Amino acid sequence: MSRPSRRRAFTLVELLVVIAIIAILIALLMPAVQRVREAANRTTCINNLKQIGLACANYATERGTFPTSRDISVPYPGEITELKTPNVTEPDNDEGPANGLDTWSGEILPYLEQVNLYNGFDQTQPYSSQSLQIVQTSCPTYFCPSRRTMGVAGVATGGSAVTDPVTGQRGYGALGDYAGSIGTTGDDYYNGNGVPPNGALQLGEGGKGVRLKTITDGLSNTILVGEKAVAVKNLTKASPVPQDCSIYDAAFYLCHCRGGGLSYPLAQSINDTNLVFGSWHTGVVNFVFCDGSVHSLSIGTDPQTLDYLAHINDGNVIPPYE
Repeated sequence: MSRPSRRRAFTLVELLVVIAIIAILIALLMPAVQRVREAANRTTCINNLKQIGLACANYATERGTFPTSRDISVPYPGEITELKTPNVTEPDNDEGPANGLDTWSGEILPYLEQVNLYNGFDQTQPYSSQSLQIVQTSCPTYFCPSRRTMGVAGVATGGSAVTDPVTGQRGYGALGDYAGSIGTTGDDYYNGNGVPPNGALQLGEGGKGVRLKTITDGLSNTILVGEKAVAVKNLTKASPVPQDCSIYDAAFYLCHCRGGGLSYPLAQSINDTNLVFGSWHTGVVNFVFCDGSVHSLSIGTDPQTLDYLAHINDGNVIPPYE
């Protein structure tokens, strides 16, 4: 009688070879998967900026100006005059935010289908006395998925503390990954050297910001909002530099504004702690311009070119930048 045949098992060497082949295939596929994921994240980021640009355009159509970088004119009469007067040393420690929601990112909420969030702010009370639940409510459009999602690291651990008038609880506000362009000086007001602001978003009064007709370099040649640099180690932290604090916080304008140009070149990596524009994308930073178009600038963009793009009326011819 014939004996039943035995099935030959894998040897240890053969098993190790199979495992090695699988590991090599995974290693080959992972970069491709990561590239696809980053491409999707970058598309989402670009769409966010398009929505922000459209919201600012609708705001301008209704009010005649772009949003203010922030509005700190009430309840501090005369402060707006100080901050817009040359040769006055500012800030001089007597500033304070206006009542209600008074940053560009707050002013355009109704145009981002966030009317309920906007109405949740008490326009008769300063930011520090708003409902903690409201100031910690994030706007999905303000987050780039290459850096984080809205539910991850969505609330700051520094900046202006809010004391909820009902519960008495203290805390900090919602974050965001985009910053308004305040021009080449890094300030949205006349600084101590008597240099005027020159960005598309500037300090305003009563929600009145820069008029479109004053942007004489052209809306298509001027940055409006871009991605702001936030170093990995500074996520959710407002100190030692205000890289990542509440996007609604007018007292700390660098939480939601950035300068660009010779003194403020683009961040070169996700570890860059400078208060400049920057992203977590590979090699580029996304911007929406005043005409609503979105452009991706290489992190190697000449700071002089960035200077021209951030200034609303310098009259310079802008070289190719994409």
